[in-house]
Amino acid sequence: MDTFMKSLPSELTQKVTVKINEVIEEETSRKLGELNVITEVSETPDGNFRIQFSPLSPCSPLAVNMGRGIRDAGMSVDGVKHVTVECSGHMQDELVNKLVNREKSPT
Repeated sequence: MDTFMKSLPSELTQKVTVKINEVIEEETSRKLGELNVITEVSETPDGNFRIQFSPLSPCSPLAVNMGRGIRDAGMSVDGVKHVTVECSGHMQDELVNKLVNREKSPT
């Protein structure tokens, strides 16, 4: 039973998952939760999250926008301190990840 309890997502992870599943994908105007593009949502004990997604196409021109939408949705949940988004399955995964996770410049 102890192993089972550890495998359940925390309340915060559940809130983040619900929030990112509501993000609208620009090309199809459908929610990410309907498209099954979120492949993993993991939390560290200190409120940091790692969210993995796979774009609809390996050459999607909107992968960066999708990743930023995921990041922003995750960050909008109370209790989340930082979100790192990882794209997998795009021909430019490394570039997408770099652009999505680049820190915003202070204004």
